[in-house]
Amino acid sequence: MLSPSQERLIRWLGRFSRDLNQAWDVPREVSLPGLSEAMGVVRSALHAPLKELVELDLLETRLAHVSGGGARRRNVYHLTAAGWNYLASLPAEENPAGAAAKRGLLSGNAAPLIAIIGRDEEVGEVVTSIENSGCVVVTGLPGIGKTSLLRAVAEELIDSGKDVAWARCTQFDDSSALLSGAFDGREPPSDPAAAVDWLCRKIGRGVLIIDELQEIHSRHRAAILSLIDEIIERGPNLIIACRAPSLLASPKPIIIGELDEETALNLLGDEVDAELGAKVIASLGGHPLALKLHDPDSDYDTIGRDISQFIEQTVLDSLPEDCIDGLDELAAMPLPVGADRLRNDAAVGVLDDHALLRWSDEDASAVELQHLVRQVRREMWDEETARRVHAAAAERWAEHPESEARFVEFHHRLQADDEDVAAFITLHADDLGNCDDGALAALLHDGIDKRPEVDALWYLATKTALDRGESEVVEELFSQMPNPDTGTALALRARQALQQGRREVADALQEEAAATGPPEDRIRIVISHLARILDDRLPHGMPVIPSAEIKRRLAEVKLTEIGADTRQRALVAIATIQHRLALLEQDYSAAKKVRQQLGALTDESDPLLTEMALSAALEVAKWDTPDWHRESEAMRRHMTSSPPLRALSLRLTLVEKIAEHDAGEARKLLDDAGEELPAGPTARRLQAKLWYWRGVLDSVDGLEYWREAIHRYRAAECAHAAQELTQKMHQMLR
Repeated sequence: MLSPSQERLIRWLGRFSRDLNQAWDVPREVSLPGLSEAMGVVRSALHAPLKELVELDLLETRLAHVSGGGARRRNVYHLTAAGWNYLASLPAEENPAGAAAKRGLLSGNAAPLIAIIGRDEEVGEVVTSIENSGCVVVTGLPGIGKTSLLRAVAEELIDSGKDVAWARCTQFDDSSALLSGAFDGREPPSDPAAAVDWLCRKIGRGVLIIDELQEIHSRHRAAILSLIDEIIERGPNLIIACRAPSLLASPKPIIIGELDEETALNLLGDEVDAELGAKVIASLGGHPLALKLHDPDSDYDTIGRDISQFIEQTVLDSLPEDCIDGLDELAAMPLPVGADRLRNDAAVGVLDDHALLRWSDEDASAVELQHLVRQVRREMWDEETARRVHAAAAERWAEHPESEARFVEFHHRLQADDEDVAAFITLHADDLGNCDDGALAALLHDGIDKRPEVDALWYLATKTALDRGESEVVEELFSQMPNPDTGTALALRARQALQQGRREVADALQEEAAATGPPEDRIRIVISHLARILDDRLPHGMPVIPSAEIKRRLAEVKLTEIGADTRQRALVAIATIQHRLALLEQDYSAAKKVRQQLGALTDESDPLLTEMALSAALEVAKWDTPDWHRESEAMRRHMTSSPPLRALSLRLTLVEKIAEHDAGEARKLLDDAGEELPAGPTARRLQAKLWYWRGVLDSVDGLEYWREAIHRYRAAECAHAAQELTQKMHQMLR
């Protein structure tokens, strides 16, 4: 007769298909680490039960590649034919209470669900508290099991019919990334008030879980804690887990302590005799992570109660020498990473077998060290070792071509004290600009702390804060910047003045900045400034300065001072502004002339010329006529083949023409708009306009969308449009 633990193993492996025993790639759940988590016991507790099941021919074991677990093949387990027959003979498991009821939904980046023992009382306390008060804070030591406990709480809430959104904090998350992660990537507003409105609407009567709050970077901590205070005030159900002590003044936290002795013995498993179990618990206490890391062969008479010391001197010292580089590579990583992106991916299996890893999701798509293990390992490095580890990681990530890899490479270069950081920023400015701006802001904050003498870090940090519309952060950076009077700094100050609506000051600063640089920079600044002025208005509105003044400034641009390639790009940019002005003034013959002149400079099949012609034709066509249907369909077709930035511009042009006639179709166009855009001023202005139209076309949440549009217009240096929309919103509220 099998033991209860062996029957549980049979049931667990019976969840997987019969032909898995022939597969090259298998899920982590059928390896020893996955089985350990499923059973809720330490790995060593499964050695004897698994061995006996293999000897009874109920299980077979083989070497296979574990999905997400690196290149090294690992021992995995499958039911044999006899095992499947035994499973069929077992009585059906009783359904838990309420299983027939409709389950809620889980969204976000929730931790994998694993079996936990000895925490029923704490799970019940959290569930009862959230039902009674609406907000719960859970704290405890590192590795005590807060995440696993909250995942069990989430499952109980889902079983009761509640939806649960899970946000896992990392050191690079701002409030937008946090909320986006909780709702599977949906874009929340960046304006704090609008973000809370959005959250209340999304979460309804469900529960938001924020895990690992202590990971939040100091760059974003004040904003996120303020957001949490607002959430608590407004009432959505909220559970927060963080390392003790709590970062919140209230409510009073539920403290997760160590397991009691009986539960700790159960975690060690039946195969650990009472004498050894007593020694292990006397040395390690009831700390779950420490118990999972224990080795039966260690001398527990000499091990103290200091968990960090136990990890350093017993756990890490016992690792094979050939996996130390892999340990260090993971310890240096700022975020979970796919095992295939690591230079030492063969070490992943060994580290997992030693219970040193945590996986980001059920699919084991990304991995990191247990946070306490990571902290201990980093503290073991001296300065030279830290530089060496990060320098090696930077070289590895330099081999990956995508923009996200530049972010990770940048992190490692900063930590390695790379002398060429400024050159790296210049070379990869576009890639870094396409990174998440909240993550980049946090990374640059660290970079300035580490290398305050590098001007490029200050400039990029200020640009990022301006892009995010963080006026207080911008002011603080300017006040501390070591060289605030360079041309780059003056151009950034001009952007700040534009956000504040001080147009004359901005003009003077831009002229001063342009005077410090070559003619190419001066012309680029002038053209960009005029393009922004043209966008600094609400749809159907007029620019803040007369069209004649914009034309005069364009005419004064001296292109003879620059090279042929730069002159060509400048002519195209000028023609684009001239064409938009002509359409705004309904001067269609002037618009046609601009297109003809541009056609002489470029190929007539140039997509830009096509877009200009489509915009002009749509402007002329009357609603619901054959001309309208022909031109609008042509624009829709062109949208599908255009890059994201141009596609959104065309989409918003179409929305502007359709909205007053067919609000439903205009809403559909907005709903189909993609979220991902390359970074840059044009993208910021288009996103502001996107939120504006969302507000126009949504009678329920329109004010929430307009608050976000105002925030984005300001961040895009469109103070006039922001002011116009603010007045429009106040009129609606009267």
